[in-house]
Amino acid sequence: MTGASWVPVARPGIQNGYSPSLGRASQEAAAGKDTAVWRAVRDVSAQLTDVLGDGVDRVRARQLIDSQVRAWTDEQVTFGRVVSAEEQRQLARLVFDRRFGLGPLQPYLERSDVENIVVNGCRQTWVTFTDGSKKPGPPVAETDEDLVEWVQLLARRGNTGREFSHASPLLDVALSDGVRLAVVGWVSRHPHLAIRVHRLVDVTLPQLTRLGTLTEPLEQFLRAAIRARRNVIVCGEVNTGKTTLVRALANEIPPQERVITLESDFELFLDDPRLAHRHHDVVAMEARQANAEGAGEVRLQDLVPACLRLNPDRVIVGEARHGELAPMLEVMYSGARGSMCTLHVHRPEHVFSRVVQLGRRADLGLGADDVHLMFGLAEPLIVYLQRDQASNERFVSQVMEIGPPADSVEPTRNLVFTPAADGRATPAGGHISAALLDEMVAEGFDPALLESGTRAEGWL
Repeated sequence: MTGASWVPVARPGIQNGYSPSLGRASQEAAAGKDTAVWRAVRDVSAQLTDVLGDGVDRVRARQLIDSQVRAWTDEQVTFGRVVSAEEQRQLARLVFDRRFGLGPLQPYLERSDVENIVVNGCRQTWVTFTDGSKKPGPPVAETDEDLVEWVQLLARRGNTGREFSHASPLLDVALSDGVRLAVVGWVSRHPHLAIRVHRLVDVTLPQLTRLGTLTEPLEQFLRAAIRARRNVIVCGEVNTGKTTLVRALANEIPPQERVITLESDFELFLDDPRLAHRHHDVVAMEARQANAEGAGEVRLQDLVPACLRLNPDRVIVGEARHGELAPMLEVMYSGARGSMCTLHVHRPEHVFSRVVQLGRRADLGLGADDVHLMFGLAEPLIVYLQRDQASNERFVSQVMEIGPPADSVEPTRNLVFTPAADGRATPAGGHISAALLDEMVAEGFDPALLESGTRAEGWL
């Protein structure tokens, strides 16, 4: 057990223990070294189970781990195994990361260019980078059983201490430092993990403009809209940057306003102490799953009306996926103007059908006409994001103003920004209602940015 290769590392081209470029002997040697490491991590961790509680100080935890690694190293001498000082340091790091970080994946979280990580069983890992490239990562456990045990440890770190077992084989949990974990087990051949890393937690609209997500006119428009207390629904497909844009929009809310966030899994992090200078009064609430006996569930659609009793100035729903959209539209209309949520849609024109679909899921006896009326009365701005598959760039491509139904049952709409040749949102040339434009101008918005010499007299 000597040499730096004693600690598992990413080996490009090796998946599930096989690589065409390595001979069988080399593969077996590599697998044997990995197995030795997992056993060492498991042995040292087991000795520390009772002392590394949730409340232990991290400095103290490192001291306890270093001490236990030294004791374990002394035991190895009796078996004729020599563990170098460097290997001891690496083992201590792995034990610490397993308990407080993401184990062998922790070094990837400390990089600024890693976006997503997926794990297919204990031996196969894929890492997606911010440039869109995808490369193999290290194995994460010796066996699938060890992987499940580690996931159960991660599940207990979440705010609601969620369960991962035969009875609860699906897990979604927000970890620290902007990491979201989704896991499935027992319904597939192996446990499968998907880890999303939110790099832009403290993000602003100017930053997104520099990144190309927004254009200068759009940045100014969205800033004025938030200050004018316009409701906003951010739409797009998975992994298009919806949550990041909501964070940036939320940072335009005056810091003294009381903001309540409602999420299935914490991702917005507006209550993070690092953002205290931006948001002085934040209440972050998370839905709760039922326990193994089927009791204790708290749904987002239950939290939406309940949060109004806590006197919010604005309400932000992380993502409307079930029946919470209908009560959220009610909040936007009569409870807390200037609220926000995200919505998963494939195309911007699908938003109306999607709203009806989610409205029906609320089990409130609402028909399509009722939902359309609620949607129109809320008068939200629909901001649609998309991702370029080739470059992995995210950008807003369209902004739509929604108003109450007029000549049909569907809400009226104005396309304020439409896609340019490169797909990015560009002003549509004055398609904006007089009421909205007046509100925007009152907040310092220059109507010339919309290239609108005249106002639209009515809705499209």
